Amino acid sequence: VSTQSTGNLSRYGPIFPDTLKSVVMRQPTELDLSYCTISRKQCDWLLPRLPGLKKIRMSGLPINIIGSLNGPMVSNLHHIDLRWVDDLSDWGLRDLLSVTSGRDTKPRFNDLRGLQLSGCPISEDAIKNIITFCPNLQHLDMSYNTSINDRVIEAICGSSLTYTLTRIDFSGCPHITDKALLQMKKCYDLDWLDFRSCREVTRGACVRFAHSFKKELIITEDKLIHPPLVDVYN
Repeated sequence: VSTQSTGNLSRYGPIFPDTLKSVVMRQPTELDLSYCTISRKQCDWLLPRLPGLKKIRMSGLPINIIGSLNGPMVSNLHHIDLRWVDDLSDWGLRDLLSVTSGRDTKPRFNDLRGLQLSGCPISEDAIKNIITFCPNLQHLDMSYNTSINDRVIEAICGSSLTYTLTRIDFSGCPHITDKALLQMKKCYDLDWLDFRSCREVTRGACVRFAHSFKKELIITEDKLIHPPLVDVYN
């Protein structure tokens, strides 16, 4: 575990009870469990004991471990990183994001600001659940997904997410085309748009988007669109 505000168990194993107790004692606001050997039982024990947790990374973990996020005690999360969860399906994502049980009909992750799904085997249907259950999302990462296409961006740009999204990553999605950039102009507050390794998106379309957008934006690394004076490696 690294600092008082960050718990880092990334690629850690085996995980013993004393390890988990150490995390609880520190009460981190961020927790990285990526590619660690934590069990579902351990995760179910740990997460409810971290009421101040705002950001969690669970990259590369099995779907049954991700299921620990279904508990009511994690509804305060602002950022969830599920990159490269190989068995996360559309239904699994819906189960994770859907409304809480009981009388509360507000989405469990109504306050979620960031969702990273890079490399997950979800289809274009997943965006419907994201739009419905994450109405205040600011950062969306759906990169490196062969099922994501222009219809996904059309759905995003026809929803209330146009008012909240500031950072979108579609890098490595082979079926997104220049048409996506025409749709993205509907997003009011974008300041980061990543189309790197999207073979059907041209640099010319990115340049035209940046020049015509309401904010000052530049192009670096071929098809990464962002404000000037921003460290793209940070």
